[in-house]
Amino acid sequence: MSLVGLSPALGTFLAGVVLANSEFRHELETNIEPFKGLLLGLFFITVGAGIQFPVLTENLGLVLGLTLGVMVAKGAVLFGLALLFKLRGANGWLFTLSLAQAGEFGFVLLSYSTQNHVLPADIVPILSLVVAISMFLTPLLFILYDVLVLPRYQDNSEQPDPDDIDEHGTVIIAGIGRFGQIINRLLRANGIHTVVLDREPGQVENMRQIKIQSFYGDASRPDLLHTAGVDEASLFVVAIDEREQAVALVEHLKHSHGHLRVLARAFDRQHHYQLREAGADFVINETYYSALAMGREALRSVGVHPFKAQKLGNAFDDLEQRHREALYQTWVEKPDGERYGTSYQSLFIELEEALSTAMDDDRDDHHERSEREWAPPPKNYLSDFD
Repeated sequence: MSLVGLSPALGTFLAGVVLANSEFRHELETNIEPFKGLLLGLFFITVGAGIQFPVLTENLGLVLGLTLGVMVAKGAVLFGLALLFKLRGANGWLFTLSLAQAGEFGFVLLSYSTQNHVLPADIVPILSLVVAISMFLTPLLFILYDVLVLPRYQDNSEQPDPDDIDEHGTVIIAGIGRFGQIINRLLRANGIHTVVLDREPGQVENMRQIKIQSFYGDASRPDLLHTAGVDEASLFVVAIDEREQAVALVEHLKHSHGHLRVLARAFDRQHHYQLREAGADFVINETYYSALAMGREALRSVGVHPFKAQKLGNAFDDLEQRHREALYQTWVEKPDGERYGTSYQSLFIELEEALSTAMDDDRDDHHERSEREWAPPPKNYLSDFD
């Protein structure tokens, strides 16, 4: 870069721009990732160290005025671009406020301008302060966005009104995502009438386009549940994506509609415990059985006989269910702050060791005869009957 009259910093920037769109970009990202935080901290330390406080105190009014002028002018341009590219509402304001500061590339340009005598030497320190202070003010702009802008566009009045539910069914399903869809299709295919609720208007509309009747509404609202026929239904399936809301919904259903059998989807072990404690009659972890099926296939892929793999998977499932019940009883008996304490951890380790031992015994002692029974017959075995 020095040979062509450019600074090393500008050369580094140009090299980054060129390589960012090359086939080497993923390798570069991987190599730089461990040092990203260190380099970012070093950059801001350098910026802070470069602030000339005597210049700031002598020209405080000028520096602040220029800083506000730059941010207002750049913000106006960004807001116009947001309107031009149809970036409306909160997203348009976020785009404007987050980019209104003078960029760090300004330091490179100022250094380059100084080296080539484009700007007078006494102006560059003032402009460097303008760039630095505008960057320091950026977090305040995000706070301004969160406090003043975002609440305005998150007004509940912008949400559509719940649908008028004119159907009642034996089963009410809250949540029509990837999990609730399968349940609804299975029940419908067997002639069981369902009422499906979901709080995402786009998801409801997508379901209607493929002829799956569903209604927009928040299943946690008692008035909406009443309209959906919760008093006449016999089964309620909780398959919503919000963890805390799912627990609260189960508690409400068991408290106010005790006749209902409640089935709930859990995301993990802790959520499973919380739903059971809330009163759910049946809880299933979302990925448990798909992982179990994949585990059986993994056993078959490494050479385990298909029948043995199936039996080992079944044995694992049986042991896991018993261990989960024992862990839940330990968890539920403790106060909130001690539920994952020493007793729970010790029991978990003990049960894992017991599971490993039981699987070893089951694999070694109980399936050799079954494997022989399932083994393919010898070639030409039918010749004995000729």
